[in-house]
Amino acid sequence: MLARFHRNDLHAVVVEDDDTTRALLLRLLTNMGAEEVWGASDGAEGLRLVCQKRPSLVLCDLEMDPVDGLSLLGGVRSAMDPLLAATPVFIFTGNKDAHLLSKAKTLKAAGYLVKPFNPKGFSSYLAEAMAVRDKTRAQSDSEGEPDLVFS
Repeated sequence: MLARFHRNDLHAVVVEDDDTTRALLLRLLTNMGAEEVWGASDGAEGLRLVCQKRPSLVLCDLEMDPVDGLSLLGGVRSAMDPLLAATPVFIFTGNKDAHLLSKAKTLKAAGYLVKPFNPKGFSSYLAEAMAVRDKTRAQSDSEGEPDLVFS
């Protein structure tokens, strides 16, 4: 059984260049209780969706053309709107390169999930990370940017 998000109003953007993986992730997030999910096939399209839809979370592959996941993450973090800039972006990739992980941490990725994945473990991690983030945000609403979970 998949873990479920602790709230019903969660919206997500999945940025993944592989059509099959993107469809699987969209379905998985819906089954976890996400109210709305949108998909994009590269970082440029994903960044447009993030700015337009203002999701609760973003799940993003690293290696995409023409715009990769780190560029999308950098674009989100540099947004003029502080709420948009604080959107949790989870990196989802088959690449285990320590240099890329370091760059993702520097850009304040909310987490780093490695492909291939186990749907139960994936859903548990993501549901818990969002619950912790929401709890932290509620506690520090007036104290600035919340701490983000990194695994």
